[in-house]
Amino acid sequence: MQSRRFLLAAAALTLSASTSAQPPANATGLIRENARQQISPHVTVILDDNAPFVPNVGIVVGDRATLIVDTGLGERNGRIVLSEARKVSKNTEFYTAATHYHPEHDLGATAFPASAKMLRWRDQQREADELGADITKRFAGFSPALAELLKDATFRPADIVFDGAIVLDLGGVHVRVWGVGPTHTGGDTVFFVEEDKVLLAGDVVMPVFVAASGQSSSITKWLADLDEFDKLNPTKVIPAHGRMGGVELIRRQREYLAAVQTGVAAAKRDGRSLEDATKQLAEPIAAKFPDLAPGGGPATGRVTAAIQAAYREAK
Repeated sequence: MQSRRFLLAAAALTLSASTSAQPPANATGLIRENARQQISPHVTVILDDNAPFVPNVGIVVGDRATLIVDTGLGERNGRIVLSEARKVSKNTEFYTAATHYHPEHDLGATAFPASAKMLRWRDQQREADELGADITKRFAGFSPALAELLKDATFRPADIVFDGAIVLDLGGVHVRVWGVGPTHTGGDTVFFVEEDKVLLAGDVVMPVFVAASGQSSSITKWLADLDEFDKLNPTKVIPAHGRMGGVELIRRQREYLAAVQTGVAAAKRDGRSLEDATKQLAEPIAAKFPDLAPGGGPATGRVTAAIQAAYREAK
């Protein structure tokens, strides 16, 4: 029970850093139809156009099977994604997956045929089991539109729960899938399309300040993950939300998180409390990286969460 309360608190902090408690009045939570873009020989994306509660969707097409990464809020969105996938592929074999367990990424999978195989990294599955119902209820409370999308929404049972890394052979194209948390969440999962050198990075790499949980994220692990991504030298990086880019997205986040880690370590060595370190560092770090400021809300909010996580780890 104590572990569950801790996980719920950590999830609440992560959500407060990544979503707005008062979504815009026009927030529908719907993935756009007929807005797909083919960005490489095997990868098509549906970008969120910065719409709240909408993910960037990845569709990876092989000769034999199709992988869908992030399916949207509830079954209605899942049907949109399935329809768009069928426009770019005649495959009847599907894999579905999510970059993490938050509802806009995972809860559209029930729209896919019963034969589709749902896969999750073990830590992502644990979060879905322990936190999924509570977070779904919280998202449904944001607006009537989201409540309607999430009515009766459930997490599709996983057909494949894996440890370590796996490689999906879709026929002529291979996708490496592995867990990288605790970063944005404990179960963050990324996907690298090997032949196309496309990285679907979820909320671990973003065009804005990444959203850490001060209680559970590891800045040390995050930096190690970013180093691993850089070595892949991806030609395209698809974040969970916002504009796609290239390896520069990875390197800019690494610069930012390294500045947080270095500044926090020095402050803690000087005997500063977390409160004092935050007052000392949050605004100067936000000012140093103006290009990473989110579109809504103060930039220092996400920086403060990263400082909390780094302070917890600093010696």
